[in-house]
Amino acid sequence: MNDLYTILQTHAARYPKMEPTDAVKLLYQSEFGGGHLIANEDACLAYLRTEWERTPKNPEAPLVEDIGGKIVRVMLAAIPDADAVEALGRDFIRSAANVHGTREGFLEKLALLRRVTAEGQFAFSLAELDEYLSAYERAGYPAVSHSETYRRLYHPAYRVLRREDFRGQT
Repeated sequence: MNDLYTILQTHAARYPKMEPTDAVKLLYQSEFGGGHLIANEDACLAYLRTEWERTPKNPEAPLVEDIGGKIVRVMLAAIPDADAVEALGRDFIRSAANVHGTREGFLEKLALLRRVTAEGQFAFSLAELDEYLSAYERAGYPAVSHSETYRRLYHPAYRVLRREDFRGQT
């Protein structure tokens, strides 16, 4: 969990306007991956191509962002061409079949998030996080979306997969 502690600190600094839902999304993805998005492989690949085409390219953007649990976010802004997008899509689908987190592991990560928040690492308070987590628990710990603030400020466009399944350059 020490690596995850550092990852949470890094994300708090890199994305200072993160809200509780954004931090929970990070931890959810680090435990369960991104496979909850795949219902149909062809549709998944088509959606990825469309999202990549709409994403402004940024050769300065990091290609991968570590989110813990040997899971990474591969940033679409850093993907140079359509062939690389197709390869990423295949890697993403393959990876989704290989990520099997546990509720217990996720709850441990949420406990670490509380600790990091209590230390003042995030812009939100522990009280705000606890209020969010209370409602989140009542909802059954579902996958969540980024906050509107996070989407507006940071324009997230990525795919989540196991580092070992990503065949792109790292």
